[in-house]
Amino acid sequence: MQYKKNLGQHFLKDQNIVDKLVRHINPSKDDEVVEIGPGNGVMTKSIINRVKKMILIEKDCDLIDDLKRQFHEYENSSILNIDVLNYNLNSLSHSVRVIGNLPYNISTEIIFKMCNCNKIIDMHFMLQKEVVDRIIAKSNSKIYGRLSIMAQAYFNVKKMFDISENVFTPKPKVKSSFVRLSAKKYPFHNKNHENIFYVIVKSAFEGRRKMIKTSLKSYLNASDFNNINLKPDLRAENLTVNDYILISDYVQKI
Repeated sequence: MQYKKNLGQHFLKDQNIVDKLVRHINPSKDDEVVEIGPGNGVMTKSIINRVKKMILIEKDCDLIDDLKRQFHEYENSSILNIDVLNYNLNSLSHSVRVIGNLPYNISTEIIFKMCNCNKIIDMHFMLQKEVVDRIIAKSNSKIYGRLSIMAQAYFNVKKMFDISENVFTPKPKVKSSFVRLSAKKYPFHNKNHENIFYVIVKSAFEGRRKMIKTSLKSYLNASDFNNINLKPDLRAENLTVNDYILISDYVQKI
């Protein structure tokens, strides 16, 4: 099989690690599952018999024929040759669980996209360890940033375990980790509140080393900081996820 570096492909080859992943995912007969980047189908094979439905989303057209050959007999499967970044999960009729060994080069974009989907029950992803560490990072940490805040606003996040590079082919040059993201209750009062939240977080971290009285000066003045009980000399990484939700709620009302 020809692996495509430009697609960030690293396929699982170790059935023991696949079995461990599946145990943590814990699929059931009522689940509808979306798998992003099934690749050679090694994870799919271990799950498809245990769930109600599987949608396989694979961008690489050269893998589609093999996936169809492996799974054409399964009436509960559908295979889509599409970039997941162009796929609208909100168009699905039922809530879904999402799994995937995500391409390292677009994993952050995929996480941001999933934040905008209201049909997700939970997600289980294999990702670059550095990305997982950023997803689960807490405030006042050097690696805490936009990805941390966006993921944690919408999901309860938990790093499950690290994964050896030796279980992939080709062997990646970076460490990997397995992460679970379980959907939270929608954290915003309305869509406008959500849109302002995105803008506030983006503005704060564009000036990461600046105090928030500077990076957020277009939205808040000195008296506003007093009203929401936040110190204006804090920096972006000092604010919690709830602080950003509070700020955006306040901004939409003034």
